[in-house]
Amino acid sequence: LYAIISSGLTLTFGVLEFIIFAHGDTAMAGGFMFFSFYVAFGLPLALSVILAVLGTALLGIIIEKTTFKPVRDKQAFIPLVLSIGVAIILQSIVLMIYGGGSQTYFQNISPTVFHFNEGKISISLVQIIIILSSIIIISALYLFLKYTRIGKAIRAVSDNKEVAAIMGINVARTITILFAIGSGLAAIGGILTAFDQNLHPRMGLAISIKAFAAIILGGVGKLHGAIIASIIIGFIENLFIGLTGISASYR
Repeated sequence: LYAIISSGLTLTFGVLEFIIFAHGDTAMAGGFMFFSFYVAFGLPLALSVILAVLGTALLGIIIEKTTFKPVRDKQAFIPLVLSIGVAIILQSIVLMIYGGGSQTYFQNISPTVFHFNEGKISISLVQIIIILSSIIIISALYLFLKYTRIGKAIRAVSDNKEVAAIMGINVARTITILFAIGSGLAAIGGILTAFDQNLHPRMGLAISIKAFAAIILGGVGKLHGAIIASIIIGFIENLFIGLTGISASYR
């Protein structure tokens, strides 16, 4: 989960060179969009996922066009502060619609859990599905960036915007596509997170902190580093607590 969310954040940073504090709240918004389609409207699971990801990608495009594009060439602290404002707005919209309580995808359903090492290590069926889904999504992202025309354009703009423009790449269009991809990845991360936990309007802050930690540990702007660092953080905070008996509140 950390890898999916941090990969979208580090891709965006690689091009724009500033951190978007609203990334975790974009993931939260994607989770609530899925909740609306799947629980409130009763749509099929797969269709709900697709609509939530597309809706969050569109949300990312709107945010980029209205908020970050006008200040793209300004000092870095300006879009950074604006991103905090975007996070507050997203939280406020969800609070107005759903209130301040927690929401869950599944009501009165006991999860299937597997236990190992005399019960010290536990993993649920949902968590196994999350792991497999994450492997597929990250692999697809890697292949997309390496072999597709749009992926190569994103890498070129990330390396040098001016040279990319000289080579005929539409930089503005590429950044818009990047925001859509990053927001879509955040939505997937938010949806999968809420499969394992409850949805809450303020869950975006915790997601953002883990994503920031991963991209700093892995090297800011480096996709491979962010993915590896995310896995390290995830395993350390779970296995260290589970195997040492230290209280989970210290994670």
